[in-house]
Amino acid sequence: MKDLTSLNQPGFNKFATLLGIKYTSIEDGRATGEIAINENHFHPGKIAHGGVAYSLADSTMAMAVLSTCRSGENASTVECKMSYMSPVTKGVMKAESWIVKRGRRIAFLESKVTVDEKLIATATATFAIIEST
Repeated sequence: MKDLTSLNQPGFNKFATLLGIKYTSIEDGRATGEIAINENHFHPGKIAHGGVAYSLADSTMAMAVLSTCRSGENASTVECKMSYMSPVTKGVMKAESWIVKRGRRIAFLESKVTVDEKLIATATATFAIIEST
């Protein structure tokens, strides 16, 4: 899943398209992506909903895991913890995610989310490595 052209095509990943996620790099065990924040991401308090940062982190962590999967393997989030540091009202939200440890069935990842190089959130997650169906 390293082909960014296919991955970023509208409709290929409907959830990513809905949020406006654009994957910017996928390498062995690492992935980055971004979302241009707009009013559609705001909750009634006029700041980006926390789910936007969560979804960006979770999605890039998934791509980091998938970049290490063999044919016939897939990955699914088991748990994810998000810590928020700062609200977002504008700019381009970016996530950088990487595998800390990967076994045969489980992978542990970390992610940092920034806007204009300011850290706004961090995440840790566990993913299950599963057989594709």
